[in-house]
Amino acid sequence: MAATEADDWFLIRIRGAYSGVGRSRQIQTGNGWNLRDDLNISLNLQGRIKPIRITSSAEVDSDFRLIAFDLKVSSGIVSFRQKGRMEGRDLVLELPGPDRGGTKRIRLAERPRISRSLGLPAPLKDLEVGDQIRMPIFDPMDGNKWEAVINVLEKAALEISDRKVEAWRVRASFRAVDMTLWVDREGRLLKGLMPLGITVIRSDRSEIAKEMKGVRDLPDFVSLAAVQVDGSIPDDDQLKFIRLKVQGQGTWAIPSDGFRQTLEGSELSITREKPPKAGYSLPCTDPKMEEHLAPSRFLRSDHPEIIKAAKIVVGDEKDPVKAAQLINSWVANNLKKVPTPSVPDAYSVLQTRQGDCNEHAVLAVSLARAVGLPARIAVGLVHLNDGFYYHAWVAYWGGQNWFTGDPMMNLLPVNPTHITLLYGDVDKHLNVISFLGLLKLKVLEAG
Repeated sequence: MAATEADDWFLIRIRGAYSGVGRSRQIQTGNGWNLRDDLNISLNLQGRIKPIRITSSAEVDSDFRLIAFDLKVSSGIVSFRQKGRMEGRDLVLELPGPDRGGTKRIRLAERPRISRSLGLPAPLKDLEVGDQIRMPIFDPMDGNKWEAVINVLEKAALEISDRKVEAWRVRASFRAVDMTLWVDREGRLLKGLMPLGITVIRSDRSEIAKEMKGVRDLPDFVSLAAVQVDGSIPDDDQLKFIRLKVQGQGTWAIPSDGFRQTLEGSELSITREKPPKAGYSLPCTDPKMEEHLAPSRFLRSDHPEIIKAAKIVVGDEKDPVKAAQLINSWVANNLKKVPTPSVPDAYSVLQTRQGDCNEHAVLAVSLARAVGLPARIAVGLVHLNDGFYYHAWVAYWGGQNWFTGDPMMNLLPVNPTHITLLYGDVDKHLNVISFLGLLKLKVLEAG
């Protein structure tokens, strides 16, 4: 059966509450297809309703393999855009820069399909129970290629808008996250169940209009993502260590970083760091630190405005520990604390002077690299009140060891209540979704 043109509308709910609407179009062109998605949702972030709009357009061939794409993400005054195209086996990403910007080439073994905010990367057709489909997919949100694994579970009728539709139920694993999807006989998405109680369901415009007029009692998304903890941790700034048992349904590579955090089996130990000591003078010339000094798509340490700001903040200070303290404090005192659901880059953060932990960390790392101080972003959890919440902070290089700073909480170093789940640039941060709703922690000891 050949693929068909489509214009589908979707309702998005979070734990049953209306969150937004999306439109997904599949338009035939001379040599392939144009895929267009427009997603408008709202999230309750600590009592503040934040709108997000994601629009994307992708040109694909007759087999739905990528030719070119354009993605835009906007949440208020903050926006993100990523464009790219295939040139032979190379995926060429357009990167913004101080002048015209540049490009990044990624060599791929084969042309992938593209991850979409709505709809499927390619129609799932001619399915049979027990089938397993493996599909290379490029995710424009983080600029990485992943493999999706789709298992066909059963053929079952699905009730949509008071009518039953013939459907296939499949389990799709993407970025280590499992989703349950229903697709129709044309291979198009009917319904999707995502982590944290997010539901996407095909609907019609009249039903969507009714939902939009209703009460939006959205649950707090930050609380939904919080990690369950069995046991209590003292609310004490002098806390020296904690030992936790890592529990849950997933398998995670939580790092043992060698200076504050160790994972042995399922037991995670975090100890208070010793006061950092400087082992060199800025700028760092250690070739082993080149990776942590380099600019990137998001860590814009080569931008003239970032360099200018970094020189003002750090001045003539050559001690890396004192420079980190200056940067940490400046970012803490000069950024307004505002939940910001977007993809942050340092230059935009410097211009808007606002954001959440991600924006604080991105700017601090970029300022550090601009003065020759190796730095990297740590993404993980922080214990607040009665649970662990997702958070981001910074690790700076002292010369012999890394030491941490939290530019949002204005801490240097951070407390043992900060748990690192991964280190990396912004394009790696979406990997924390593999923990959502699955990770659990049990307190073994704290003191």
